[in-house]
Amino acid sequence: MYAHDSRRQTQRRFLLLPGLLGILLLLFFYSVQTVRAASSTVDVMALNGEINQASLHTLTRAIASAQSDGARALVIEIDTPGGDIDSMKSMTQAELASNIPIISYVSPTGGRAASAGAFVTLAAPIAAMAPTTRIGASSPVDSSGNNIDSTLKSKIENDLTASITGIQNRYGRNVPLATAMVTDAKSYDDTTAGQAHLVDITGAGAVDLKTLLQTVDGRGVKLASGQTVTLQTAGAAVHQLEASPLDTFYGFLLDANIAFLLFIVAVVGIYLEISHPGIILPGVAGSIALLLFLFSVGSLSPNWAGMALMVLAFVLLVLDVKLPTHGVLTVGAVFSLAAGALIFFNSGSPFEGPRINPWLVTIASALVGLLGFTLVFFIVHAQRLRVTTGPEGMVGETVTALTPLQPAGRVRYGGENWAAVLEPPATFADVGTVLRITAVEGLCLHVQQLYTLTDEREPKQILD
Repeated sequence: MYAHDSRRQTQRRFLLLPGLLGILLLLFFYSVQTVRAASSTVDVMALNGEINQASLHTLTRAIASAQSDGARALVIEIDTPGGDIDSMKSMTQAELASNIPIISYVSPTGGRAASAGAFVTLAAPIAAMAPTTRIGASSPVDSSGNNIDSTLKSKIENDLTASITGIQNRYGRNVPLATAMVTDAKSYDDTTAGQAHLVDITGAGAVDLKTLLQTVDGRGVKLASGQTVTLQTAGAAVHQLEASPLDTFYGFLLDANIAFLLFIVAVVGIYLEISHPGIILPGVAGSIALLLFLFSVGSLSPNWAGMALMVLAFVLLVLDVKLPTHGVLTVGAVFSLAAGALIFFNSGSPFEGPRINPWLVTIASALVGLLGFTLVFFIVHAQRLRVTTGPEGMVGETVTALTPLQPAGRVRYGGENWAAVLEPPATFADVGTVLRITAVEGLCLHVQQLYTLTDEREPKQILD
């Protein structure tokens, strides 16, 4: 019986083998067709904003995507005013290390690859420029566009010159024109760049993307691995790589004005929560805004002395609520916030880093100051109001004697029977006498005589 079952199981296994082999063959042919289909495409990404950590993330993701889907090449369409030097260096390193052919294309007509954008353009194995485009003006400046310290500028220029020289030598392109973009802030139109071989393709060969792909077809590109690949881009399908929602949101946070507004929301929210504990919503909103602010400024290369002044502004606002300074600290907070924001965002990193609008700083600081003064006013006003609850609130209220006070007795207050002691100069109060509370000691009231009810319709005043 056991041997019979074993043979039956063996027969079933042999019957399953053809089916499994068929499935494997289908999967193999499907994968081959997928690779072939993928390999007939060219991926295209747009670099049409500032060069920063968000554009770096987009570029590295585009390179990884092109490598994974087997694209024949990756085209980077460039139209940028430049950006920060750290992101630029990382982007050029990613291009130089890529194992997928990269074509940089300054477009559309009238576009530019300025400042750091020139480095990103030239770091590609094939650099092209559409008609009436320009490239260059890559001298280092501070984030406000002004010249930086001569010693620091010399160091940065030497580093950038060495970098651009190595890139141009690697691809056999014009070195002197490239280095002049750094040392002399030179900028070139597409005609000059093409004639001097600063870039590879200009003019009629780069009128549009379709023409460019036909122009570069058949060219050999040496990759980082040392392998030389012949481009087959003529007639290839174009696959546009769109920025992910995360990249878009990240780029939104990297705007210096947005980062500053996040800090303002954080300050106001936490400030309201501290001054009025238990509101909850402002504290939650402020905490979220603070985390987003810290996330964004980590990529902005700011001046941390400015951050210290901004934090000081928050501390002064809180202290003005707790201490009897009547708004003096709020004035200091406004000036500290404005000065700190301008220093924080508008100084530090070279290569025209993100800058903040001074008018935004002025208006936001004024609104924060107005909020601070408003809260201080209401707090001071509330402190000056007469207390209406607890023992303090009972002082000054009137009571009626239920028993003679000699000087101790019983009085009625708020419908309740209380023990009371009559204060000098009076030594006796008859039943029905109206008295005023002068102090509360435990469950005993200290009272003074006001008047005696000699006649219910017309009380006789004794003490006022």
